Parts: sequence; C-alpha cells; structure tokens
Amino acid sequence: MWMASSCKDYSLLEEAIQLFSRCHLLTGSIEAGINSATLLLLSGKEKEAYKRADDTARHCRQLIIENDSLQHESYAVTIAEVNLLRGRLEAAESWYKTALSQSSEVSEYVLDNINLLLNYLVPEPEMEIRIRETLGA
Repeated sequence: MWMASSCKDYSLLEEAIQLFSRCHLLTGSIEAGINSATLLLLSGKEKEAYKRADDTARHCRQLIIENDSLQHESYAVTIAEVNLLRGRLEAAESWYKTALSQSSEVSEYVLDNINLLLNYLVPEPEMEIRIRETLGA
C-alpha cells in the first residue's frame, strides 16, 4: 500500500520494515518474509533485501519438499515474488505458472500484490506484460 500511495514519509516505511521483520523473526511467516524483503528493497537496502528474499524462498522450497500441498500455491507465488525482487523475471513467470498449476486461479489478494510488484519493481515492459498474461492480472 505504501508503494501505491503518494506517501513520502520514509519513517513509516522504516516502521513497517521493523514490524514485518519482527513478525518474520518471531513466526517464520513467509508473508512477513517477502513483505519485509520488498520494503527493504524499496528503502535502498538491497543486500539485506536480497538475503531476506533468498531466505524466504529457501523456506518455501523446504515447505514444498515436506509436501504441504494445502499451501503449495502460496509457496510458489512467494518464490515467484522473490524472483521478481531479484530481477529474475523468467524464473518469476515460471513460478507463477507453477502456482496456477496448483489452482485454476490466483486469489484477488495475490493479484493485488502481483500488480503492485509489477508496477513498481519490473523495469521491462515486455516481461511485465508476459507475467500479467500468464496470471490474467
């Protein structure tokens, strides 16, 4: 939401980073992991953002290996988001396709997040269009 707003109050961004980071540390939540990674990247802390993103993707892959099929779609979506953050656009597209293979459609909440990430983090218009077409976003 901060990305989509015209808010330039970076203290709010820093506060959100702290809250998501704390949540991730305390719970291991993949959502908190990817959200804190995204906010770290927006705040210019690229190295820390990439580490958090990579740790979150690793956690998702471990959960997939453990065969928790009820959450497989969200794990695949999170790995796709990690790849978007890292600029690995073809890998992101592939993971989004994997998520769709688990479910016939992606939830509205996930589509909202994808649209924000595509709007603010993907510099290549052709790839943005391909990912949107893949997901129907």
